[in-house]
Amino acid sequence: MTAKLLRRFWFTTERGGGIGVTAYSIDDAKKLINDSEVCSKSDLVSVTEDVDVSTLDQGHVIPNMGPPNFRGIWFPNLIIK
Repeated sequence: MTAKLLRRFWFTTERGGGIGVTAYSIDDAKKLINDSEVCSKSDLVSVTEDVDVSTLDQGHVIPNMGPPNFRGIWFPNLIIK
């Protein structure tokens, strides 16, 4: 049996922000976004697959994100409350 690997996704939103998600697939990531109600899928503009988190905004995203190594939304930080 082959284990599913988690992947990191960065979604750019229509409002100019972003959403960071770790999931098994892009469809899984979109489901997590939809289930969390952080935004609607129609607000998603583009996606970067396998994003290197060190390339994200050092002044806002990096200091405010949750751990990106677990399945879930890590920016905005919805993993740790």
